[in-house]
Amino acid sequence: MRNSTATLGLILTILVVGFVRLEATPPPLLPDDRIVFVGDSITGRGGNGGENGWVAMIGRGLKEATPSSNYTLVPLGGSGQQVGSWLHTSKSPAPAVDAKPSYLDVKGVDMNIEFNRHTDVLVIMLGMNDALAPYLSDKPEEFKKWGDKYRDLIQTLRTRLTPRVIALATPTLCTEDINSPKNLVMDKMAEEMKSVAADEKCILLPTREAYKEVLYEGRKIRPDFHLNGDQVHPGLYGHVAIAMGMLRGLGAPDAAKSLFDHWFADLRKKEGAQPLSYELSLVPSLPPQAKLQFRLHVFNPGGQAKLDLPPGWNIHQLKTIPNETLFVLEAAPDRLVTHIMLHAGGKTRDIAIPAPWLVATANPGSWQGWNQGKFEAESAKIPFDDLVRTGTGLLSALAKAELKPGVPFKWGYFVSGVNYGGAGAPGAVDFAEHTFFGGAEYGYGLRWIQSERARQVIIKVSGCSFASSSHLQLWLNGESVFTGGPGRPAEATVPLKAGWNLLSFKSNYRQWQWQFLVDIDPVTGDNLDNLRFSVVPH
Repeated sequence: MRNSTATLGLILTILVVGFVRLEATPPPLLPDDRIVFVGDSITGRGGNGGENGWVAMIGRGLKEATPSSNYTLVPLGGSGQQVGSWLHTSKSPAPAVDAKPSYLDVKGVDMNIEFNRHTDVLVIMLGMNDALAPYLSDKPEEFKKWGDKYRDLIQTLRTRLTPRVIALATPTLCTEDINSPKNLVMDKMAEEMKSVAADEKCILLPTREAYKEVLYEGRKIRPDFHLNGDQVHPGLYGHVAIAMGMLRGLGAPDAAKSLFDHWFADLRKKEGAQPLSYELSLVPSLPPQAKLQFRLHVFNPGGQAKLDLPPGWNIHQLKTIPNETLFVLEAAPDRLVTHIMLHAGGKTRDIAIPAPWLVATANPGSWQGWNQGKFEAESAKIPFDDLVRTGTGLLSALAKAELKPGVPFKWGYFVSGVNYGGAGAPGAVDFAEHTFFGGAEYGYGLRWIQSERARQVIIKVSGCSFASSSHLQLWLNGESVFTGGPGRPAEATVPLKAGWNLLSFKSNYRQWQWQFLVDIDPVTGDNLDNLRFSVVPH
């Protein structure tokens, strides 16, 4: 009898505790909530995107989930903002009553008014600029420091805005390669955010996870499917992914699914019932390599995939699962662009593989050459520059070259692709494929070009980023072709000699993206079909 009574008491206690816990945890949203989004330019674009911006998509989704609701959505997004800058803003005093309007990115949203009112639900989406600028390094201790700063921001905003609910949105992708050095660092940032959210009793919104999901589903339909137009800011499907992740976290998963179904029905309609698609990526390797390897993931619901390969290309089929086949291609791509034809289910796709660059990077840990935003090439010159400029002695220096004692160069290859700056253009270079770079980093690139005769060609230099600060020195056979910022287009007509020629460059990075184009074009009456390219020193 005593045991029965004890058991009944335990059950009642569990029920009561459970009941109290349910009552003590309010639903994320209430029908008349004022929801404020604090963020960077991604939040700004969400607010400025009209009906197809992610803020409006969230508003429609929440209305769909709760038709009787009357939410107010306020996007406070500013270009370049990061955790530290918002922390500074959150600790600044409230403006005077008669202060002039203050705007970030979103038209008509006055910071002086909106940031100094009570907020029911506060959504914070930061982290992109911390990794992009970058404001942190890829060292393990940096993530904890960043998390501590995020905690400080949350606590300060909680005091200032008195929100009932605080939600943290994980950062979206930087480049569309989920395994790029930038994204691997941001994955660690997202993990740190989980700990911060748990400590501060915040909801975690899976926007990063939704981004990866939508990218995967889109690439199954189109090989050039994009979430971001510039590797950072959302395009249409990026807005869809952000809205999906936030709706899921805010308790409206059905609205998130409805949003996905609507936009992907339109995409599938354009591509047909059984689209043929693929993803191509370079397998990292260390030089010198006679051949490179590429991972080819084919989505082929129409049947077995087949490839038409040029001479000298080898193929290995790793595995086949329903509607997908994984290959490894091995070759030394020697054309400016190599074309491989993919066939499946009566459909064909042209896979274009640009010629690779041999690249190297290292960071001196000090701002060599940079003086108040301007670059002085002579003060950053090192002996290694001449090895890259001329190619003489480079092969023996590959393994032991150092930027300075104790700072070796990181060597590898870059092949332009859809996930990086230049979107597959053969002249593109984007160091984001190679390394998580920081301020003052040195970068080098080399390509050997074989011509069967002496000829004139046009070398063009241009930018392919939305924000970048770097300096470029470009040489052909040891002679200077270009010196300056690659963001300003320039071109020069230069001679190729018969035989092997070396096109090489040195780039000094300062901030934001690190990408540019070095194109080679024919003069009138010529073509470059018979040029051959190599990343093996000649």
